[in-house]
Amino acid sequence: MKSSVLVHGDLLYAATPQKLSLHPDSWMHLKAGKVEGIYAEKPEVDACEIRDYGKQMILPVFADIHIHSVQYGQRGLGMNLELLPWLSNYTFKEEARFEDLEYGKKVFPLLLNELWSLGSLNLCTFSSMHLESSLMLMDMYEEAGFRAYVGKVNMDCCDEPRLKEECDISYADTREWLERSKQYKNVKPIITPRFAPSCTAPLLKHLGQLVQEHDLPVQTHLNENKGEISWVQELFPESKSYYDVYRSYNLNPKGKTVLAHCIHNSEAEWEAMLEDEVFVAHCPASNVNLSSGIMPLREMLDAGFNIGLGSDIGAGDRLFMGTAAVDAIRASKLYSLQSEGKVEPVNYIEAFYLATAGGGSFFGNCGSFAPGSTADYLVVDDKCWPASDRIGLEERLQQFLYLGGAEQISERCMRGEVIEKPFPDIC
Repeated sequence: MKSSVLVHGDLLYAATPQKLSLHPDSWMHLKAGKVEGIYAEKPEVDACEIRDYGKQMILPVFADIHIHSVQYGQRGLGMNLELLPWLSNYTFKEEARFEDLEYGKKVFPLLLNELWSLGSLNLCTFSSMHLESSLMLMDMYEEAGFRAYVGKVNMDCCDEPRLKEECDISYADTREWLERSKQYKNVKPIITPRFAPSCTAPLLKHLGQLVQEHDLPVQTHLNENKGEISWVQELFPESKSYYDVYRSYNLNPKGKTVLAHCIHNSEAEWEAMLEDEVFVAHCPASNVNLSSGIMPLREMLDAGFNIGLGSDIGAGDRLFMGTAAVDAIRASKLYSLQSEGKVEPVNYIEAFYLATAGGGSFFGNCGSFAPGSTADYLVVDDKCWPASDRIGLEERLQQFLYLGGAEQISERCMRGEVIEKPFPDIC
C-alpha cells in the first residue's frame, strides 16, 4: 500500500450519538493508516493509490466489545434457560473442550471468517482459561489483521471440574500469558476474571495486582441476572455491591474497564461506574435470550456512560452488529413502553454510533472518519435493494442495519489496508 490513499464513495459515520456526518459522492484521504480528511472534490495528492467504490456506502468498521470466542459452537443452544443453569449445562462444558488445541483449530477459523465477513474487526473477546488456546486465538486475530483485546479467562471456582483452576496455577498461567503476549502488535491482553462468583478473593487480589503492575485493561460481567447478584452478595458479604467487589480488588482501571450487561444496577453503582469511566457492553440479544432483563440504555446514555454493543456469542445468537444495533433499538422500545412513554427509545443513529464509535473508542481513535481517526472502513454494496437508488444516505444506512449482512459488504479495510478473508480454504 502507498502511504497515501484516496477513497471515493458515499461516506458516512456517526459524528455524535445524535448526528450522522454524511458525505455522498466524496473523497476520503488516508495517510499512514489515518484519516486526513473528507472532500467533496477529488484532492490533488502526489503518489496516491486510488480506490473508487462508485456509489457504494463506506462506513466505519464495527466494534463488538463483548464476545466469547470459545462459545461460537454453542450458539442457539440452551435458550430456554436462565444464566446460571445455562452456564452449567452448556457453556462450561463447551469451554472445557478448548484444552484440546485441535478443537480450537477447528472452531476459531470459522469464527474469524464470519467476523471478517460481517465487518466486526474491533473486538473485546473472552477466550477460555487455557493458556495455549488463548495464545493460539491471539495468533489468529493478529495474523488476520483484526484489532482485538483477548482475555485468558480466570476462574478458580467452577462446578465443571475441567474448568476449575487452582489459584496459584491461574495466576502463574496469567503471568506467562502476559509475557508471551508482548509479541503482538494489534492484539493485546486484557485481564478477564469471568465474573466475581468464578474467582476466590486471593485470585481477584492477584489479578488486581497485575492490572496495577502492568497498567492493563479489564473485562468482566456485572449485574446480568438477579440470581447472580444474590450469589455475589453471599460470596462477598463485606462488599457494598457487585461492582464494589471489582473496585475492592483494583479491577476497575479508569477508562479501561469493560463491563458486560449492567442491567440491574443500584444508584451507588451507577455513580461509581461513571466516576471510573467504565465502558458498558450492551448485549441486548443475550439479555433477552437468557431472560435476564432490559438494560436502561436511554437513561445510561443520557447519564454520560461510555457504551458499546456486544454480540455476546454464545448467549447472543447473531454476530452481525447491525443486528445488535436493531436489537438495542427494539429493547429500548420495550423499555419505553414499560415506562409508559416516560423514557424515550433510542433511534438508529444512536444505535449505529454504539456499534461503531461508541465501542470503537475503547481501542483509541476508532469508529469514526474524523481527521486523525484510524483508517478502518467497510464498503457496502446495496444496489440490489429496490429502494437504494431513490432514498437518501441516511435511509440506506437504516436499511443496511435492518436487512444487511455479509452479502452486502464488498471490502474491508483496517489501518488503511484492505484485509482479505483470514481462512479462505474453509467454509
